[in-house]
Amino acid sequence: MKKGIDAPIVPIIFIVVGIIGVIPAWQSQNPYNFIFPALMFVLAIVFIYTSLSGKYKIIHQVVKSLDIPDNSKVLDLGTGHGAVLLEVAKKLKQPGEVIGIDIWQSADQSNNSQVVTQQNIEQAQLAEVAKVKTADMIKLPFSNNEFDYVFASFAIHNVKPKSQRELAISEALRVLKDGGHLVIIDMEHIGEFKRTLVKNGCRVTIHHAGIDGIWGWIPTSVIIAEK
Repeated sequence: MKKGIDAPIVPIIFIVVGIIGVIPAWQSQNPYNFIFPALMFVLAIVFIYTSLSGKYKIIHQVVKSLDIPDNSKVLDLGTGHGAVLLEVAKKLKQPGEVIGIDIWQSADQSNNSQVVTQQNIEQAQLAEVAKVKTADMIKLPFSNNEFDYVFASFAIHNVKPKSQRELAISEALRVLKDGGHLVIIDMEHIGEFKRTLVKNGCRVTIHHAGIDGIWGWIPTSVIIAEK
């Protein structure tokens, strides 16, 4: 499976700042001055690990815990390379289906494209139940009450400003069936997401994802909302 680094500019910044910090530290010959650049390199390593490995472990555990029926209809917002899409697809059989939507921005994930994600689907031999299309999560091209589950994995935080994030959640709930579940895995705006979901009448649970979900120093949370 082809993968990409989420927000690739972030680890690049950590590395560049670390390199810049090494120069005066080396000139000073004071070992304590190496602490800051070393910290920058550690943050870069942790961020890349979470992006390429840790988040996949989290997604696997979340999908496993939901015990999704094999005939479910599922929507994956901001699917990227298809981490959630493929994990869910493994649980489904026709007429079950998972649809991944994205606007395919490389700033959100390196090498992000519909072609690459389609290749991942075909490589996993899941094309019968997994589909991708170009669409914006703030204006979903789906009917009301269409999906049993909606996922948004490290996606809604990319939507700006706050009013647009609230709209993305409202759209997700619009296409979700009554009694269905919206699952948000993210590292930002957790309190904001909870307030929006509760305001829309959802029953919400939140838990932290642990060491596999550390983005530099920011932890990942898993929000499960029942409509």
